[in-house]
Amino acid sequence: MARKSVADREPGTEEQPLLPIEAPRRQRDRVGKRTIAAHFDPAIGRAVAILAAKEDRTMASLLTEAVEDLLKKYKQDINER
Repeated sequence: MARKSVADREPGTEEQPLLPIEAPRRQRDRVGKRTIAAHFDPAIGRAVAILAAKEDRTMASLLTEAVEDLLKKYKQDINER
């Protein structure tokens, strides 16, 4: 059902504001997170996707583990706020 324009409304009636819809779970999981992006060879993307399926994990969790290992290797502190 389309919303009525201002001209189509009866005098003295106000349109009710739309209620916010709860964000999908995927977006709720991103609250407080930051995107770190890079471009990889398609073969690397496939290999990570296959590993994630074999390990029953998400690609994000595998990449998080890899980045944490990299930071440890270079003795870079991870400061959580």
